[in-house]
Amino acid sequence: MRRRVLPLGLLLAVSVSAGAAGQDAKPAANVADDFVAAAPVPPVPPPLASALQRIQTEALAAHVAFLASPALEGRGLGGRGLEAAAEYVAAGLALAGVPPLGDGASYFQPVPVREIRGFAGEVAVETRRGAETPSHTFASGVDCLLSPWSPQSLTAPLAFAGYGIREPKLGRDDYAGLDVRGKAVLILRGVPDGEAWRDPALAARYDAPKADDRWEVKRETARALGAAAVLALEGESLAEDLAKEAAATSLFLPFDAGSEVPPLARLSSPAGRAALAALGLDAVSARSASPRAEPGVTATLRSSGSERLLWSRNVIGVLAGSDPKLRDEAVVLGAHLDHLGRSGDILFPGADDNASGVSALLEIARAFAALESRPRRTLVFAFWTGEEDGKLGSGHYVRHPRWPLVRTDAYVNLDMIGHPWLPEELRKLVADAGLPDGKAFLSKVDLEAFSDPGLPPDAPHVEAALRWAGPATGMALRLDRTDGTHGGSDYRDFARARVPFVRFFGNYFPEYHRAGDTPAVLDPAQVQRMARLALATAWHLADSLTHSDPRP
Repeated sequence: MRRRVLPLGLLLAVSVSAGAAGQDAKPAANVADDFVAAAPVPPVPPPLASALQRIQTEALAAHVAFLASPALEGRGLGGRGLEAAAEYVAAGLALAGVPPLGDGASYFQPVPVREIRGFAGEVAVETRRGAETPSHTFASGVDCLLSPWSPQSLTAPLAFAGYGIREPKLGRDDYAGLDVRGKAVLILRGVPDGEAWRDPALAARYDAPKADDRWEVKRETARALGAAAVLALEGESLAEDLAKEAAATSLFLPFDAGSEVPPLARLSSPAGRAALAALGLDAVSARSASPRAEPGVTATLRSSGSERLLWSRNVIGVLAGSDPKLRDEAVVLGAHLDHLGRSGDILFPGADDNASGVSALLEIARAFAALESRPRRTLVFAFWTGEEDGKLGSGHYVRHPRWPLVRTDAYVNLDMIGHPWLPEELRKLVADAGLPDGKAFLSKVDLEAFSDPGLPPDAPHVEAALRWAGPATGMALRLDRTDGTHGGSDYRDFARARVPFVRFFGNYFPEYHRAGDTPAVLDPAQVQRMARLALATAWHLADSLTHSDPRP
């Protein structure tokens, strides 16, 4: 998952969505239906009990130690370390007896990526008033950050659209009366003032920890209205991202994706003040200003760099189902293999993000492969490339699936599962949810054995699997119902393709996307608990005789 460290207050809010930034939370009609106790424990089939027992901390910790070692150089896209990691998991599948899925005998699905080297860019705001044409130019990496964008130049009239939010249920439309077709739109970070906007789900949707996610919905809204570009007032918080991203030697884009969303320029405080001033606003007045456009005010975005085709790889294995009538349906389990690589002299090991999920998926595959009696449906194990740079590997798979999506019963995602919830976070979650008898629920919860998996609101077979798998593995759950289409990990493109999904996620921690995300601070026992929960969920999904699939 992409970079940024949260203050505790925001961390608590985002934890409600458990990394599903940018989504609409849709709780059950009865809040109590969102919570699943760890007891009573249902009967567990002997083959599943055997598979669960095979998930051991020693093997998980060994995988994490290797994948997050300095030798793998942070597993950055396009680097030697990621290629070595791909070979490692392919060898692990082969040793476990999991055959490849795909053409010939290869575990690898090639993923084409546009790499832009030496990327540079700038944003210029120009005001034409009579004979005077004052202009302010801001360089990417100094006073702004341009999103990855093919080298080009764009000039458009500049308009202001408040926070860039359209929430009819809250009576908010920052584009009311404003035609932004062909314009660059200037918008504020976060949400408006007011009690209604303190909802953690709205914070996750519009002020998520990942820059890509906190601007994704706003950017998509602007695209749908015909905007040519988005200028985002990031403010003081841009400084840390500038320190990290300005040193990047390459940027990456999907090679064959559809129409692109408008380019995004995230502005520092000085750049933001200049852009606001051109529209007759300042940082204070902008918070309550109505949408506007001023004649003669334009924004120009320019980018340059050398573009080339880079080939990366997904790693995919498969275990055929045991039922001749159901084995043409599959449950896909996935975890992203890549991380951030290096930034200058700083190495990002990525132990939690996402060596934890990769190690769990490897051991889940090994446990299933060792069974004499396997689930009825086929199991596909996928290790994705390019998640940190825009879900490139999983997105490519969804556009070019190795197993037909119409016969994919569900997708199970493992990302950042190495840190448990903290007591104060769980108490706040229960209180904010308004759970009746919340204290009674908490009194029965082992804080280390708690998870809040994400799932669609219209996938009863996924909910049934989680309700069974939680108690079967001694885990209490809070079901986070969300559509997933703006999610912060590889389930996003599956959700957009209307494939039911499960999102397994642990907890953010202070070294998220920092050099301190090392095996030494990871909790292998937490990885084991989450791996067993994911295995039991996949078992139920793959072995149930019938499912009620909501897709048309």
